[in-house]
Amino acid sequence: MAFSTATVVTNSGKAISAKRHIGTTPAQAEPNYIGMGVGATGAARTAVAADTALSTAVESRVAGTSSTVTTTVTNDTYQTVGTVTATATRAVDEAGTFDASTAGNMDISATFAVVNLASGDSLQLTVKKVFG
Repeated sequence: MAFSTATVVTNSGKAISAKRHIGTTPAQAEPNYIGMGVGATGAARTAVAADTALSTAVESRVAGTSSTVTTTVTNDTYQTVGTVTATATRAVDEAGTFDASTAGNMDISATFAVVNLASGDSLQLTVKKVFG
């Protein structure tokens, strides 16, 4: 499922990208933690660059598997894939990537149509940041 309502690189996400280019061992942590949330639809909220957190985060963030993939030009896209498992019934309508498993900075914020999950259901999220 593509994130269709709104997907943006947040202001802190732009800083994360820039900082990851500095030095042979960048001090900026990779933004490969994926979280999911609820409440964006009810609040009529869409993702914006000023986002710093999910409306209401549910479940712990997971460490995604990151890679570079091709969208238009070879390796022009940073991609993170992670699977989050619901511990209760959830109406998930937003997701984000972060540079830490808790707290940290939000890199990408996305809102989308509600995905209903029962306890024990998993949602695999693929988040792509295209440079170009």
